[in-house]
Amino acid sequence: MAGPLFAETGTEVALQMLDMIGSNPFVTPRGAEARLNIAYNTAVRAIGQLEHIKVLSPVGDARRDRALFARAILDILEEPARLKPA
Repeated sequence: MAGPLFAETGTEVALQMLDMIGSNPFVTPRGAEARLNIAYNTAVRAIGQLEHIKVLSPVGDARRDRALFARAILDILEEPARLKPA
């Protein structure tokens, strides 16, 4: 999803956030602040990094209390289950 370039240049918090969105593709700055036990500004900065590389997209047009989601993860979760082997 993020690729090796992100691993080299991304912050540790952004990488932790990638792990976090693996279990829930929706994130808010306040939610990330609480779950990762980080400062609000740190959460906003990490979210900005993930937005820049198109991992996260905004849910709506809100400027305050923004919610974002990881489309690639959500797409995988919404795929129909394959009950029979292909």
